[in-house]
Amino acid sequence: MPYPTFLDTLSAPRMGVYKRVFRTQTPEETSGAVLWAQSMTVALQALIHTFEVVLRNRVHVTMSRQDTETPGPAVDSFAWYDYLQGSRQLQGETFAKVEAVLCDKNKIRLSTLPSPDRVIASLPFGVWPNILDAQLPTPKVEVRTFLDVFPHHPTAKFHWKHRANQKAAVAVVKDVRAWRNRLSHCKPVWTEGWFRSSVNQHWTEVLNRLTSRRAEALEVLGWMCPKTAAVYKGGFAGRLFDALATDAAVFAHIQQPLAAGTGPVYAAANPAALAAYKARP
Repeated sequence: MPYPTFLDTLSAPRMGVYKRVFRTQTPEETSGAVLWAQSMTVALQALIHTFEVVLRNRVHVTMSRQDTETPGPAVDSFAWYDYLQGSRQLQGETFAKVEAVLCDKNKIRLSTLPSPDRVIASLPFGVWPNILDAQLPTPKVEVRTFLDVFPHHPTAKFHWKHRANQKAAVAVVKDVRAWRNRLSHCKPVWTEGWFRSSVNQHWTEVLNRLTSRRAEALEVLGWMCPKTAAVYKGGFAGRLFDALATDAAVFAHIQQPLAAGTGPVYAAANPAALAAYKARP
C-alpha cells in the first residue's frame, strides 16, 4: 500500500507528532494513527456544529425577546444586534463583526438589510461567548440571559444567579469554539499545547482527554436542549465517537488502517423499502 506517499502529502513535522503520540514504527502504523484521528474529527465536528447552531439560536431568541417584550408582543427574531433598531450597543470585535454583515465594503449601510435570521447565521462562533461574557449590561440581564440560553441546568433558577457559574459555562463554550477552529484547520484532535506540556505524550492520555472534553460539551449542550444532546449521542456521529474512543479502536487502526473492521458497516436494505424511498416525489 502507498502509505509513505500518503504521509508525504502531509507535513513531516505533523507526522513526527503522530509517531511519538501513537508510538508507531512503520508508515503503515502512522497512517493508521492519522486515519483514526480523521475519523475522530468527523465524530467531533458533528457535535461542535450542533453545539454552535443551538447556542446561537438560543442567544438570538432571548436577545430578541428582551428587546421586544416591552411594549410587546415579544418576538423570537429581531435585530437586537443593530444599535439603530435595538436597545443595546455592542462593543469591540463583536460590534465590528455585526457591522461587517450590515454594511458594504466601504462601511456604508446596505440599502436592504439582511433578515435577523440571516445575520445570525453569518456571524462567527466567537460572537456568542463574547456576548455571554462581556456584552450583557447588568446582572439582571445576565441572569435572564443565562436562564434562557441554558434553561435545563438541574438548578438553573439559582445556578445562573452566580457569576462564577456563568463564567464556567462560558469557559466550556470557548473551549468548544477553540476545538472547532483547531479541527477546521486540520490540526490534531488533542488540545492545543497538550503535546508540549504532556510528560508521557501517549495516545491513552489523548483518549482520556477527548472523552472528558466531549462530556463537558455534551453536558452544556444538554443544558440548552437535552433532546438535541440525546439525538447526537444516539446518532451515527455519537456512536462513532464511542467506538473510536477506545484502546481497541486505536489498535485496530494501527494494525490494519484500511480494513473494513475499522469503519462503519451498514446492514443491507430491504429492496422494496429502498426503492419506495428513492421514488419519493
